[in-house]
Amino acid sequence: TGTATPPALTPADGSFLEGTAKVAAVPSTAGDSVTRLAVDDKSLDATRTVGVSKLSFDVGSNSVEARYHSYVLVNGAYRSDIGDFVNERATMEIPNEHLLKGENTVEIVVGAIDSSCGSNYDDYVLSDVGLELLGEVADGEDNPYTLSFGDGSCGTNTTLLKRATLTFFVQSDPQGTTGLSADLDTTTLANGEHDITATTAAGVTVEHTVTVNNAPAGAPRVEPTDGTLVAGVKPVFASLPATGTAGVESLTVDEKEPPSKATLGNGAAKLSFDVGADSIDDRYDDFLLVNGKRIDLGGSYANQRVTVAIPARYLAPGDNTIKVVTGDYRESCGNGRDDFTMGNVELTLDGAKVTGQDVKPSYEMGDGTCGSSRTALREAELRYTVDAPAVHVIETLGSGDATLGFNVATNSIEARYQNHVLVNGQKVVLDGDFVSTRVNLPIPNEYLVTGWNTIDFVAGTFPTSCGNNRDDFAISNITLTPAAGTAAPQMLKSSYSIGDGNCGDNVNPLTEIDVQFLVDAPARGLRADVDTAELKDGRHTIAATSASGEVATRVLITDNSAPRVAKSVPADGEKITASVVLDVKLEDASGVVSGPDVKLDGQPIELGTQVGPGLKAGRHTLEVSGADGLGNTAVREVVFESAGIPDAPAEVSPASGSTDVSGSVTLSAKVAEPDGGEVTATFSAAEILTPNQAYQGTSASVPATLKVEGERKVKAEGLEPADGRTLAAPSGQDVVYQRFDVQVKGHVDAPVLRWEGVADPERLVSLRVWNTESEAWDLLTSARGAADGETVLTSVVDARYIDRQRVHVMVTGEDPFADDIDAGGSTGFDDPASYDFSIAHFTDTQYLSEGAVEQETAEERAVWESAYAGIVNWIKDNKDQRKISYVAHTGDIIENNIRKPADEAMQRQVVGEMEVSSKQQKVLDDAGIPNGVIAGNHDNQSGTENGPEAIYNRYYGPERYRTGSQGWQHAEYGGPWREGDNQNHYDLFSAGGLDFVVVGVSYGVTREEAEWADSVFKKFPNRNGILLSHDYLVPSTNPDGRGAGFSAPDGSMLYKTVVEKNPNVFLILAGHEHGVGTNVKPKVGQVGKGVVELLADYQFYTVSADRLGLTEIGGYNPDDQLQFGASFLRLLQFDVDRSEMSVDTYSPLLDEFGATEYDPLHRYDGREDTMVLPVDLTTRTTTFQTDSLALYNATKTIGRSTVASGQVASVTWDRLKPDTAYAWFVTARSAGGGVTASAPSVFVTKDAQGRPGKWDSGSPMYRWFTR
Repeated sequence: TGTATPPALTPADGSFLEGTAKVAAVPSTAGDSVTRLAVDDKSLDATRTVGVSKLSFDVGSNSVEARYHSYVLVNGAYRSDIGDFVNERATMEIPNEHLLKGENTVEIVVGAIDSSCGSNYDDYVLSDVGLELLGEVADGEDNPYTLSFGDGSCGTNTTLLKRATLTFFVQSDPQGTTGLSADLDTTTLANGEHDITATTAAGVTVEHTVTVNNAPAGAPRVEPTDGTLVAGVKPVFASLPATGTAGVESLTVDEKEPPSKATLGNGAAKLSFDVGADSIDDRYDDFLLVNGKRIDLGGSYANQRVTVAIPARYLAPGDNTIKVVTGDYRESCGNGRDDFTMGNVELTLDGAKVTGQDVKPSYEMGDGTCGSSRTALREAELRYTVDAPAVHVIETLGSGDATLGFNVATNSIEARYQNHVLVNGQKVVLDGDFVSTRVNLPIPNEYLVTGWNTIDFVAGTFPTSCGNNRDDFAISNITLTPAAGTAAPQMLKSSYSIGDGNCGDNVNPLTEIDVQFLVDAPARGLRADVDTAELKDGRHTIAATSASGEVATRVLITDNSAPRVAKSVPADGEKITASVVLDVKLEDASGVVSGPDVKLDGQPIELGTQVGPGLKAGRHTLEVSGADGLGNTAVREVVFESAGIPDAPAEVSPASGSTDVSGSVTLSAKVAEPDGGEVTATFSAAEILTPNQAYQGTSASVPATLKVEGERKVKAEGLEPADGRTLAAPSGQDVVYQRFDVQVKGHVDAPVLRWEGVADPERLVSLRVWNTESEAWDLLTSARGAADGETVLTSVVDARYIDRQRVHVMVTGEDPFADDIDAGGSTGFDDPASYDFSIAHFTDTQYLSEGAVEQETAEERAVWESAYAGIVNWIKDNKDQRKISYVAHTGDIIENNIRKPADEAMQRQVVGEMEVSSKQQKVLDDAGIPNGVIAGNHDNQSGTENGPEAIYNRYYGPERYRTGSQGWQHAEYGGPWREGDNQNHYDLFSAGGLDFVVVGVSYGVTREEAEWADSVFKKFPNRNGILLSHDYLVPSTNPDGRGAGFSAPDGSMLYKTVVEKNPNVFLILAGHEHGVGTNVKPKVGQVGKGVVELLADYQFYTVSADRLGLTEIGGYNPDDQLQFGASFLRLLQFDVDRSEMSVDTYSPLLDEFGATEYDPLHRYDGREDTMVLPVDLTTRTTTFQTDSLALYNATKTIGRSTVASGQVASVTWDRLKPDTAYAWFVTARSAGGGVTASAPSVFVTKDAQGRPGKWDSGSPMYRWFTR
C-alpha cells in the first residue's frame, strides 16, 4: 500500500485574498477523501466535491480549431468543446459527476462552419485517447488508436469520420474519493496572515498561509491585484465607480509619487499643416509616429489646412520627435508612396510653450511617380521642445464596463489568432470567433480618460505552413460607449480592412489601425505607469486614497532581475587547482524558462565539459545567460582563477625498479606548466593506498546513495598500480559502476586519487567521491574512453571527502548514445572490411513507376523506368561486395492507387504501374536477396483497400515471398499478419553474428495491426528489431536533418504501441513525407533503450532534363526540373562490435553521393546524407576495466625544488637504509597553486657490501611496480 499524499489545496501558499474567496481541497490519493477544511484551526462549512478526471489525446500536425466547435460528449449528457490544439498532447477535464463505475462512452463529434464551398468540417487526427481518474487509468483497449476526422478539402474525402464513440471501463467509483470546497467570506477575518488547512481521512494535512487584505467601504479599487509579480513598466489603476460622485485623491508607491515616465497628461496637442493640390490620399494610410506612437492621418486632404489631434500623454516635457510617414500602395509599377507637400507645420498645446527645432517651411513627401523622385521624403522628422509641467499620474474615468462596438464582415475574426485592441495602451483580447455580426466588446471603463482616447485594433498571428500568418477581417461602424458620459469619434473611417491576406500575399497589408475618440465624462480614478525598474526587487505597497479619506492598499512584487547563478562549478571566486566538470544552476523568483547558456572567455562551452586543462594561470570568466518567466535576461559572470595546472612530472629519476641506489640519492623530475612559469616540485615518501573493499553492479541511473541496492561485493584485487591485472566492471545496457573504500591514515598533504583503466571511446567514464557534507556523490572528473592506451582520471581529494579515515570512491561507465560520431569527410561508401553487413533502404518510387507507364513515348518511359532499375540492379551487382543482407522498400511503389480508380483508364494505369514496380522488385527476388515491401497510401487507397483481394496483394502477396524466400540465405519470410494479406508482414535474417526481425506495417495502421506488430517483436525478444513504416516522421526543419516530429496518422501511435513497448526495437525506417529526418533517442520506454529513427524520402527532389537526357527524346528544356529524387537509395553499414551504423546516400542513375543539392527547397546542408550513428544492438553494452585505483598518500616530505618550466627539479634523500625498497612520488605545483602528481616510483638501495639490493617477487612492493 502506498503512502497517502497531501491533497491539493487552493488558494496557493502565499496568496492574497479579499472579498469572498473559494477554498478547495482535491484528494491526491485514491480512497483518501478530504474530511476537513479549516481557517486558523476553525472548521469551514464545506461542500463535498467529486473532482475531475482527465481525457487526453495526441493531436497531429493538422490542428483542431476551436472555431469549428468540435466537442466530446460523455455518457450522452456532458458536452465539452475542444479548443485549439496542434502537434501536442491535449487534456480536457471531465467532471466526475458525469462518469460511472463500469462502462463509459466518450463520443467525439466534429464541428463544421460555413465556407465558400458550403458546410466544411474540421480535419484533424487524434490518437492515443485515454481517460485517467484518480488512481486509475480507465480501460480503453478496444478503442481505435488513431482516429482521422473531417471531410477533406471542401468535402473531398468521404472516408474520414464525422463522429466516433469510444468506450472506457472504470473499475472504481469515480465519485468515491471526495474533496471539499467552501466560499470563505474574508471580511469576517482581520487583515493580515491566516492559515488554511485541509485534512484527509488518513490524517494527512496540508497548510497554506494566505494574506487577507480587504479595503474599507468607500476606498478606491486598485489594480493589479495583491501579490502580482511584475517587471518593466506596469500600469496601476485606482478608481471609484463611474456612476458615483467621488473621485480618487492620491496614488502612491511606498508613500511616494510613483516612479513613471513624465508625460503632459490628458488633453490633446494639435499638429497643423497646409496640404497643396497634390493630396494626401486616404488609401495610402499615411500616419504619424509621435515619440514612437502611431496616429493615422485618417482621411484624404487637398488644398487645405489639416489639423491632427495628438494625445498629450504621447508627449513629454522637453524634447519630442514627430515623424510624418508616407504609406505605400501597390500600383501597376510596384509599391508607390503617397506624394504630397505639407507646409507651415505647427505644433500647439494649450498652456505649454512649444518650440520647433529646425522645422522647415515645407516638405516634399513621397517618392514621385512610380518611385522616380530622389528628393522627395519617404518620411519627415520634426523635432519640438515642449515647456510644460510634468505629469506622472493621470486622471481616468471611474470603474465599470465601457463598450467598444463594431461590425464584422463575412471574413471572420478567429479566436485562435488572438486579435486584440489596445485601449490607451491596455490590451484587451478579442477572445472569440465573430463573423457577419456586431460585436459589443466590454472593456474596463477605467482604461479611458477624459478627453482624447486612442484605440488600436491589432491583427494577431497564428503559426501556419507559411509562417506566422495574420488574421484577415474587415470592421465597420466603430463606436465607444463609456459607463457614464459620451464618446465622439474623431476622423473615423466607415470601414477598415486588416490582415496580410493568404500567407502574406496582400499587396497592401494593414496589420493594425488606430482610431480616436473624444470622451466627455467625469474623472473618477487615477493611473500611473509605474517604472518598476526604478524600484528594488521585492515587495512594494501601492496606496490609493479617496476624496473622503478611505485608503486601499495592494502589494506589488517587482522582479527586474534576470536569473542569477545559484551554484556553479567552478564557483565564483574559486581557484581551481585541478580540472573540474562544468556545471551551472540558475534560480529566479519568477522561474527560469531558458538557460543556462555558457561561454568561457567568450567562447561557447557545454555543461559537462572539463574546465582547467590548457587554461593559463589567472582570472577566467564564465558568461552565463538565461531568461525568467517575466522575460528578464542578462549575462551573469562567474569569475574564477586557474592555478595553471602543471603537466605530469616526467623523466623521473632514479628509474622505477633501480636496485643500485646508494644511501644518499638525488631524486629528479622534469616539470612544466602551461604559462611557462616556475614550478615547485615536492618530493615525498609515498604510501600507496589501495581499496580494501570493492563493490560493483548496474543501475538504471547514476546511484544517489552511498550503498547501492543490488550491488555485489567483489575481491579488492588487481587494483595496485602496475600489477598487470584489471578488475572488469559488469557489462550491461544501463549505468555500470564500481565502488571502492580506501583507508587513509595520517598524511602531510592532500592525497591524490588516480584511476587508470580502459573504456570504449563512445562511452563515458566518471570518477566520483562521496561528499560527507552533502551526502552525495560528487563528480570530480570524467572523460570519454581513450582511443589508444588507457584512460586516466586524476583529482586531489580534500577534507570533504575523508570519512573517518576512509575515502569512498565510485567509477561509473555510461553510454551517452550520442549523435556525435564524426562521419569523416570522405565521399563514398565505407570500406567493406570496416563493417560486418549492410541494409539497403529506398522508398516512394511512385513517380518512377508512374512515368514508366504514362509518358508519351517508349523512349521517355524507358528513362523513368531506368531510374527504378538503377536501384535494384546496383543492389544486385553489389550485394556481395557491399555485404547487403536485407533490402527495405517502405511504400508508395506506385502513384495512382491513392483512392479507388474513377474509371477503366485509371484502373489500367494502376495495373501498369504495379507491373513496372513488380518487374523491378523481381530483380532482387531473382538474385536471392532478402527483401520486404510495404504498402504506402498510394498503394492501398489511403489505407482503405485491404485483404487478399487488394491490388497490392495481387503483386506482393504472401505467396510471392514464400516462394522467393526459398532462395534466401540466412533469412526467411516470417509470414503475413493475416492469411492472404501481406500489407503487414515480418522477415527474419541473420548477419554479422546477430539475429534480426523486420516487421513491416503499411499505411493506415489500425490498433489491431499495431498489436500484431507488437506481438511479433515480443515473440522474438532476443532478435534485434527493425520496424518498417510508410508513415512515421515528418521532415526535419534543421539544416543537419536532425530533430523530426511524428507524422500522422501512424507515427506517434507506432512509437507508443510498438517502439516504446519493445526494447529489442532499435531502428525505424520510413518514407511518405517529403524530406529527411534523423532522430537518435537515447532513452526510450521503461527499459531506456536507444532508438534510431530515419526518414529518407527523396521523391520531390528534382533533376534537370538535360542531366536525364530528355531534351532530345522528350522535348524538355534543359533547365526543366523533373522529380527523379527517388533514384537515391541509402546504404546502412553496420559495425557490430562498435554497435555503429554508417549511412551513405547514393543514386545509381546519377552515379552521385549525396542528395542535398537536388532538394528544390534547399533545406539541408549535406550532413543528413552521410552519417555515423550509434545503434542499440544486443551487442551494445557498456563496461570498463579498472587497471589501478590508488590514493597516493604523502607520509613524509623529502624536499622541494623550484625551477623554470621545462627544467629538471631535484632534491637529495639521504640516510637511507641498505637493501631497502623506497616508494616515492613527486607533486608539481605551479606558482598559482595548480597541482599534478606523478605516478609512484620505487628504488632499492645497495646492500651493506655495495651489491645491488634485492628486488624480486619476494619483495614487499614488487607486485606494485613490475608489470
